This record gives sequence, C-alpha cells and structure tokens, in this order.
Amino acid sequence: MKSGDWYKNVLLKNAKEIASDGTTYAILVLVLLLWHFALGIKFEWQHIAPLSEPSIFVRAFYSAFTFCTLGLLLYVLRFYKVLYDIVVKAFGFWELYNFIKAAVWLFLMYISYAYLVPWLFNILNASASLLFNVANLALYAIPPVGISLVVSIIYLLLRKKFCDADRKS
Repeated sequence: MKSGDWYKNVLLKNAKEIASDGTTYAILVLVLLLWHFALGIKFEWQHIAPLSEPSIFVRAFYSAFTFCTLGLLLYVLRFYKVLYDIVVKAFGFWELYNFIKAAVWLFLMYISYAYLVPWLFNILNASASLLFNVANLALYAIPPVGISLVVSIIYLLLRKKFCDADRKS
C-alpha cells in the first residue's frame, strides 16, 4: 500500500455508513426543498454573503495571511536573502536591514488588507452565492425528479431493511 492511499482504504471501509448518511441527508434536503416548492415560493436569484472580511484591527489574521501568501512568495524568491547579502554582509547595517524588513512587512500587510483579502472574500461570497442559486434553481426547475428521487430512495432503504431482516431470520 502506498502512503497516500490511506484515505481510499478508510473510504472503502466505511462506504456503507457514508452512503447511508449521505442518503439520509439527501432525502432531508429534497423533502425540505419540495416543501418549499409546494408552498408556492417562486425562484428568485439571490445574492448571499455569508462571509465578511475581518477588520484591520485583527492584526493576527492579516499577519498570518501575509506570512502564508506574499511573505512566502518573497521568501521563495529569496528576497530576504538578497536583502541580507546587500545590507548586512556588504555594509554591515543590521538596523537598516531590520527597518527595511519591517517596512516591507507593513507594506505587504497593507496590500493584503486593501486588495487581497477583499478580493478573496468577494470570490468566496460569489462562489457561495452561485452554488446556492444553482442548487435552488435546479430544485425549483425539476420537482418531479425530486419527488421520484425521494420515493425511490425511501423504497430502496425500506427494501434493504426488510430484505436484510428476512435474511437474518
């Protein structure tokens, strides 16, 4: 077995439980959405924004975000090593090196706050809104399929339960 195949073994080992739990949730979702449809509520595209940007005062978030994005990029590009080689090794100015690093870090945090985080949260909210509306539209557009799926899944679950009970007796 390869070291990366552990998840396949876990999924295969627990496939029956995963399928039964997934089926239960699918039935619940379909019943709730069919009830929504039966109430006569019309489909309307909605903009949802479940995620909001943190304020500038959440310094820990922005520092960690900057460290994992722009800071990592500068590290991979060896910016800090080149800066160290020029400022410290060539001229011996530790204070200047630390000042430049701090200024660069503050600039990167500003870029994260002003541009990256708002862009990321806009993308996340647009994705959530799109998925929500597509699922909502699909369920409003095809209620007969939803009804047949609910009935079929219930039938299969009951059939499996009673067939398993007959085999055991």
